[in-house]
Amino acid sequence: MSRSRKSWRRFNRGATLIEAAVGTALLGTLLVSILIGSSRLQSQSARASRRIEACKAADALLEAWWDNEANFPRYGSGSVPGWEEWTWRTGRIQNPAADEWGGEVIAVEILAADPGGRGAGLLGEPLVRIEVILPAKRDEKAYGTDAD
Repeated sequence: MSRSRKSWRRFNRGATLIEAAVGTALLGTLLVSILIGSSRLQSQSARASRRIEACKAADALLEAWWDNEANFPRYGSGSVPGWEEWTWRTGRIQNPAADEWGGEVIAVEILAADPGGRGAGLLGEPLVRIEVILPAKRDEKAYGTDAD
């Protein structure tokens, strides 16, 4: 018995090249997984921060517009003061319940401008979309349509 133990010890003294390669591959895979997860977390955090800033911009616009309801833009667009890389856009949304009560729903959107100047100026979905109920305007020209 002691002879077989000695031969086993001599055979099992060090790690083989295959064991070292497998260990290195496992550690490499673990490192790559951690780095991919970390980069996804950072990009998600950046998107969330951007949306928070867009909410602040929308809040500032609504605060300015809310002071004078008659000047609240039902259909319009423009650059966001203080955030030149963003654009705001408003538009009326059909809502029978609001119409029945003499109101109208206006969507306020904050959009990111095209950073490379490659396209139409706007990219993708709005960063923020807020729907506001206002008393309906009686003047059809305020909506950009002819009453005739």
